[in-house]
Amino acid sequence: MKLLRPLVVTLLLTGNALALVAYWHHRTLRPTTDDSYVHAHVVQIASRITAPVKKLHVTENVYVKRGDLLFELGTATYQTMVDAARAQLDIAAQDTGAEGADVRAASANLREHQVAADNAQRTLSRVRSLAQRKLIASAALDDATATEAAARAAVDSARAELDRAREALGQGSTRNAALRAAAAILARAELELSFAKIFAPATGWVTDLHLREGAMVRAARPQFALVEDGSWWVEANFRETDLERMRPGHPAKVELDMYPGIILQGWVESISAGSGAAFSLLPPENATGNWVKVTQRFPVRVRVSSAELKRYPPLRMGASATVTVDTELPP
Repeated sequence: MKLLRPLVVTLLLTGNALALVAYWHHRTLRPTTDDSYVHAHVVQIASRITAPVKKLHVTENVYVKRGDLLFELGTATYQTMVDAARAQLDIAAQDTGAEGADVRAASANLREHQVAADNAQRTLSRVRSLAQRKLIASAALDDATATEAAARAAVDSARAELDRAREALGQGSTRNAALRAAAAILARAELELSFAKIFAPATGWVTDLHLREGAMVRAARPQFALVEDGSWWVEANFRETDLERMRPGHPAKVELDMYPGIILQGWVESISAGSGAAFSLLPPENATGNWVKVTQRFPVRVRVSSAELKRYPPLRMGASATVTVDTELPP
């Protein structure tokens, strides 16, 4: 009996020691933290123009698909801008047409003067030949020379007029500068008019909705948020002492507080380069005299498998979770 009691005590102490070693080994190889929260991409929905809300097509927390119409804005102002720009384009086209007619007229005038100059040149050649043989008076040669010079001057003037008309016309057709400018203004007005309808940029849930029909929407000012569905991760804040063996690619288990009993499979996607305190609004001032050493926590992004998301109820942003990373398996 006296030998049994020390044996029992020894066995209990040995068992406790083995249990502690096993726990320490498990804790080292499979670090766990309950300082973890679910995250997803959030798109702030805003209008690109300023206008009143004409029609609201969504409600709070409704599920929408990419391309669904979210809300419409009044188009009276922007439709007027489109009409004015289209009228300016028509005016530019008419002006271009008139300038094209000027070019054609100047071109015909140049051809007419060119024909007259050619005739004057031929006449001058015949008169010069006769004058050399003393068959006509020298005055006739002077008149033919003057007529030929006047015809050449008229050709030069007509050519200059054609160049002026062509310069006023520009490059013509859709490459004309005035037409391009008017077309650009019209395209911009039509683009702004198209912004009156706001569509969902992704599939997800509408949240934080306070927009109402008739309210004035300011350009680039967020009206509500859209939580994207399909890309979810958990930001687990592990102690710095847990990161020695952890690498991107290590498998992880995620247990959500809102869904007891459900374990999601994922993997370590990345480990933050800085602690949470380093990026806080008021980082700690460790250079002060009252410094106290505190174990820091580093955000670890754990990506949840898309296959897991289809098997279980939908996730919610900000939900609490417990994450366990298995560092025994290769990343």
